[in-house]
This record gives sequence, structure tokens and C-alpha cells, in this order.
Amino acid sequence: MITVDVTTTTKAFSIDRKSLQQAAELALSKLKDASVSIAVIGDRRMRGLNRDALGHDYVTDVLSFDHGDSPEGRVIELFVCAPFAARQANQHDVPFKQELARYVVHGCLHCAGYDDHSDKQRTAMWIQQERVLRKLFGKRYREAG
Repeated sequence: MITVDVTTTTKAFSIDRKSLQQAAELALSKLKDASVSIAVIGDRRMRGLNRDALGHDYVTDVLSFDHGDSPEGRVIELFVCAPFAARQANQHDVPFKQELARYVVHGCLHCAGYDDHSDKQRTAMWIQQERVLRKLFGKRYREAG
């Protein structure tokens, strides 16, 4: 069973917790048991986390941490940046809700073994990411331009 907890520290955005939970569940559907924590945060906190965790001193879309297996299953922690998603959604003319879900799916896929360091890996990951998002949003889904 996959359990997902969504919290937010930003009050400037309306967060659809249910779509983020479903995005994580779909992206991790091949895992038997997992506990996923999703924190929706702002620019300042994301920049600090990115700097502390990866040494990158800039705001990014999503950070994912796979803490490995526990007796209850895999433990996964995601941080997604709401202001970053809002800017990208506006730039690519896609709904904010879908852009934020894209980050959750992307982070979960990293924890499920996908990578995006080479063109071949990036393509395989993108195909799976889009497959999950189409399943999640159905006819309402708009691909990023």
C-alpha cells in the first residue's frame, strides 16, 4: 500500500492535495509498499534545501529523497516549489495544478529508478511521466510546450 501525506508551507497558492496524492500513487504503482511525504514550499526554502542537499544555490522545481526501505516499505520525501510551478505553468500555458503534479510525478519516478542524466534516460523518463499525467488528468491534460 502506498500512503501519501501532503503538507504546504505556502499560503499564496491553492494546492489540490488529492491530485498530488494521486500523482504519487500512480507514479509509484509498481512499488508494493511506500510512505511518501510531499511538502509544497516556497522559493526561499527550496533554494536553501537545494543548496544544502546538492550544493546548487538556486531555486529548482522538485527535490526527491529516497530514504530506502523500512519495515513499512519504501520511505520517500519530496519537496515541490509552488512559485516555480506557477512561473512555469504561466510560461508554458498549462494549468498550475498540472505543473505541480508533474513535479511530484518526476520526483517519484526518480525514486522508482528513472534517471534523466543522458538523452536516452531523459526520453524514457519523459515518456513515463507523460503517461502518468495523462492517466491522472485524462482529457483535461495539456502537455507542457
